[in-house]
Amino acid sequence: MHVTKPDDVGAVEIIFRSERDACSYAKDRSRDFRVTSASVTKFVMAELGTRHPVAWFQNGEEQSQRFHGPERQFYPTAYSGDRV
Repeated sequence: MHVTKPDDVGAVEIIFRSERDACSYAKDRSRDFRVTSASVTKFVMAELGTRHPVAWFQNGEEQSQRFHGPERQFYPTAYSGDRV
């Protein structure tokens, strides 16, 4: 689970054993001061390429995976330029 703030896209904040616990924490964390969203990602430790988005929350509400359309990133970020 990681959070996004107006001036920062955070690294992994905490790892949970269950998806349900991660989503519950992210939902609550998305309500915190200066947090614009909280995201849950599923992955297998020590296996590259296994990272997949699960859910993201804003103000305690789960957002649709299609919220921004297929051409946009799943997770909102402050960065808008091309990545090299």
